[in-house]
Amino acid sequence: MDIDEYKNGGRALYADFAEAVAAILKAAVAEHNDLRLQNIQHRAKTVDSLRAKLVKAEAAVDAAISDVAKDVSGCRLIFYTNGDVHRFGQSRILRENFMVDYDRSKIHYPDSREDGAEFFISENWVVTLSDARCALPEYRRFAGLRCEIQVQTILDHAWAEMAHDTIYKPMTDVGFGAAKVEAMRKRLRKTMQEFLQPAGYAFDKIASDYAQLRDGKAMFDSDALGVIRACTDRNCLDDAVENFSNYVLPNYDDYIAAAPEIIDTLSDAVIRAPAMPDVPHQSYFGEYPGTKSDSVIAKICRILESGYLLYASPEQMFDALIAMRQAAVAEEERKPIDDLTRRFAQHDRRAWQEVGPGFQRLLVDRITGLEDAALVAAAPSATIVLREALSSTVTGTNWQAESITWHRGSVTVTEDLKAMRRDALHQLERLHALLSEYDALKDVRRAMLAAGDTPSNVGYTDLLGEVIMDDLAQVIDFFTAVVPDLGLEARRQLEVDLHRKFYAYHALPPGMADKPELVAAQGRLVDAITECRAVIECDPDFVRYRLLVGHDSVTPIMWAKPGFDYKAAAKERSAGIDALVASFDAASAGDWLARLERFVETRNEDGAAFLGFQEFIKKLAAAQPDIMLNWMPRLSNRLANWLPGMLHGLSDAGHGAAVDPLIETWVAEDKHLSSIAWYFQFAEAFRLDLLATITAKGLAAEDDQILHNVVVAAARQSTKRPDGLFDTIFLPAVQSLSARRSFAWVDDMLNWDQLGLLKGLSSEQVEPLLDLLVELPRLTTGGEALLAVVAHEHVQAVIDLIGRRFLHERDNGDLRYVDLPHTLHYLRAPLAAVPTQVVAAARSWFDADPSFSEFRGGRLIAQLFPNLENPISSLLNSQIEESREGIQFVLSVLRAYEGEKFLHPLLRKIVGSLTAEDELLGIVHIVIDSSGVLVGEYGSVEAQEARKALVAEWETDENEAVRAFAARFINSANNQLAMERRRADRSVALRNIAFEK
Repeated sequence: MDIDEYKNGGRALYADFAEAVAAILKAAVAEHNDLRLQNIQHRAKTVDSLRAKLVKAEAAVDAAISDVAKDVSGCRLIFYTNGDVHRFGQSRILRENFMVDYDRSKIHYPDSREDGAEFFISENWVVTLSDARCALPEYRRFAGLRCEIQVQTILDHAWAEMAHDTIYKPMTDVGFGAAKVEAMRKRLRKTMQEFLQPAGYAFDKIASDYAQLRDGKAMFDSDALGVIRACTDRNCLDDAVENFSNYVLPNYDDYIAAAPEIIDTLSDAVIRAPAMPDVPHQSYFGEYPGTKSDSVIAKICRILESGYLLYASPEQMFDALIAMRQAAVAEEERKPIDDLTRRFAQHDRRAWQEVGPGFQRLLVDRITGLEDAALVAAAPSATIVLREALSSTVTGTNWQAESITWHRGSVTVTEDLKAMRRDALHQLERLHALLSEYDALKDVRRAMLAAGDTPSNVGYTDLLGEVIMDDLAQVIDFFTAVVPDLGLEARRQLEVDLHRKFYAYHALPPGMADKPELVAAQGRLVDAITECRAVIECDPDFVRYRLLVGHDSVTPIMWAKPGFDYKAAAKERSAGIDALVASFDAASAGDWLARLERFVETRNEDGAAFLGFQEFIKKLAAAQPDIMLNWMPRLSNRLANWLPGMLHGLSDAGHGAAVDPLIETWVAEDKHLSSIAWYFQFAEAFRLDLLATITAKGLAAEDDQILHNVVVAAARQSTKRPDGLFDTIFLPAVQSLSARRSFAWVDDMLNWDQLGLLKGLSSEQVEPLLDLLVELPRLTTGGEALLAVVAHEHVQAVIDLIGRRFLHERDNGDLRYVDLPHTLHYLRAPLAAVPTQVVAAARSWFDADPSFSEFRGGRLIAQLFPNLENPISSLLNSQIEESREGIQFVLSVLRAYEGEKFLHPLLRKIVGSLTAEDELLGIVHIVIDSSGVLVGEYGSVEAQEARKALVAEWETDENEAVRAFAARFINSANNQLAMERRRADRSVALRNIAFEK
């Protein structure tokens, strides 16, 4: 249709079309309750306006008007707020009712950093009717017509109307009014920047708050707390708690009055959560795990920590914390409760400004009022509370729109503070007398020592320093009294703690050393430490125990020269062990065996805790072989764990002839098999026959500990004795372990490349080993190191294994399964050396299953060739030239990268080989749009600007298809930038309003 046809009847058609589009939009918007439409306007462009536009575009007289003007037919949706506009964009109304021409659509949102920005804000979408709608008789005549749909807020509309009649259509007389027009333009810009935009954000916040209040009121009226109490599974409970937190809790007028019921309901939910059924979530893609109890408990604890509730009803909160802690079953459930208890009992800056230590006084009195049985039941929570009461640090936070400020200070010394601290210590002493469990007692003693902690990272007064040292001296006096009741490990840990305090207070800093009161307090404290240390060391067995157990045990040199010179301490400790060994004789051997049996009763997960003991055993075996040989038939199962050291000591001292008969006897009697296997990993007199026998016994019993140790022994010995170990020992053992999903053997050897076990294997040997690794739950560092050794001789087999792991991850659906490390280290060199095989494998995986290929073959290639360096670039280039399927494969690989500049040559080639309508161009767009981590509200804006600049270089390409793609991309990028700026500006503005900036 040209301008004459438009004048003679065409305008009426476009007017009807605009009216039809408006009717469709009005009906669609009406179905969305969250979209508040203020007005909808429609029109067909006037003949004069259209003619002027054609003239401005220098179009031919008979040019098709729709090719020149995209707004011949126009419709304007006017919403109340920015939020309404955003929700309209998310509603899919346009895409569900029209075909959107994204190339001709334009998002108007000025970059406020640009001088002269006119601040016209509007989303202008160019649409045609869908094929389905055009097939209907009433719409058939509108087929092919375009309509521009403008989406604005009422404030943006008001500005646009004013601007349209002033700066966009001013008097055009040459030499007349230019200065006045420019003044109007500046005033309009100022009006938008300083008044209309802030007003729009304020309206947006009001509307959002009202919607939240409305939804919260509906939940409040329907008894939101009752809904939480009625939940019978954790999925329901999680949703109910989330809704209550978001919509109801912030809107209580008097949350202090409501706090008792809220705390009671939420704490009851925590208590009930562990026993609730684990109900899977149902989704379109199938089932996935239901909400876990620790997740619900953590969420409720965060709500209880909020400023609304934490101090609203202290007595009830205290009781709730104890009840919740007692109901928690697993450590993951207890941790958020303990963290909340710690936060609740802290010296909080706001509370201190109001009542000083009054809050801690209340909590200490609450604990004091508990009966003994109740205090024992509440011990974990009471210990945390009392420890925080003894802290000398006051903390607090200030939240602002763009920052969080942490405040730290020290408590102010008053008589009330000193009395509260004394009472807190008394309650800890009471707890210590009532408890019997080792870990609980240790926690109580550590809590008492908190009385000696100075404020963190802040200064404090001399008076506070005196109070801290006197209270710590009182604590140490208490320890001195209870030392005789403590076991060896408890004494050792107490001495370690004493030394740390001695190191902190053995000398006052210059600014305090001239204060008589502080010097006297320090003297009292050092005297208390000295007396306690003397009581601890009066037991000769403790002195021996300290030499043998504990990686952090204190030695005399550490007291004489306060500090932590671990090298000097280790040397002193080794000399002490030598002295112990030298003091041995046959008469004391029986007492020593009983003593050692008692020493090893200590349970410690840290393997370094018994390094001294291991050194002692080995040296004793070398120095006193007869005594050691006499002991061996009488070893307990616990002490037999140190059998390897005994055997090594005997062998090193030349008593290997006595060792073999013992080992043969034990193996025959099925005794100490695990320890013997562990000994064999470093044994010079290695016995393959005995290790094979132990392996057979471990296989028969399916004893994972024995089999694990024979695997380690085979691996260690393989460098010197490679023959036979893989087939007779290693492979049968790991097959048995893997059948029970025990894969610790994979990660126990990070130095696979230094061992001979996996070198020189045949394909027949490698195949069953790699079969096991398909089901390895996590291919981490050890597994990668193992595969790297195999890959040096069987690279294709390893590549095939990686493909099998990709398939296993896809078919198994276990979210915990890690098919490939996030970053390759050991495998990078052997795999990067065979790029042709890697690309061929990745292509075969793609052909078998193109879905998620970028996370499989693409990810592997991206890890091996992070900069797309040759020859990988050439290999991918060949794939592009090969076929359309090759292009699809290459795009799946490029998607694994983060839109880097070095991808663009390949992308240009792909674009140049495709037609303008090819759907693969959409994937090219996705590859370019990929980004790494985005930082800040405007991170996506900055990333999009960088991408736009890179594609702008395509505009000079000799290939017309590439230039056309670049033009479309830049147009799309401009729209995306406008939308991202609008989103970021709105987000920042709303946050500033929320924090009343």
